[in-house]
Amino acid sequence: MLFNLRVFLWTIIAELEYILYPWKEENPPEDIAQKYNLSNTNLEQNLNYDWLKSHDEKIERIQEEIIWIKNEIHKLNIELKTHD
Repeated sequence: MLFNLRVFLWTIIAELEYILYPWKEENPPEDIAQKYNLSNTNLEQNLNYDWLKSHDEKIERIQEEIIWIKNEIHKLNIELKTHD
């Protein structure tokens, strides 16, 4: 019952998005692109760039976590050696 209601509401919202969407082509009209500062590159290039950027950010975060873990291990080793 709840699932059917959610699907029904999603369908209505999807139809509203389709009606209210300002353009149907891949590239927006020039005045909208200027108003919202949209790039002129196509969607596929943007997706590739965003995909690469997200992976770069994930790798950077993992590297920072590895450095933090190394520092914590070093601190623990120092503590254990001093308390023996």
